[in-house]
Amino acid sequence: MDNKLHNQSIERLDISSNIIETLKRNEIIIIKQLCGKTKTYLKNLGLTNDDANKVEIELQLLGLNLKTSY
Repeated sequence: MDNKLHNQSIERLDISSNIIETLKRNEIIIIKQLCGKTKTYLKNLGLTNDDANKVEIELQLLGLNLKTSY
């Protein structure tokens, strides 16, 4: 994974400001922190399934992924 991307702000992602604010309220500020979370975790923060999917897709477009839950 590209460390330059990891250390960039989540605001770099093409996602809504509501999603950004929810993530920031939960101390997810940089992409590396976001990649360490699962989709289930994001939904537990109050994001809808569609919101969590948008986050996942944006990360994938950068060649990154959310943490896989087992």
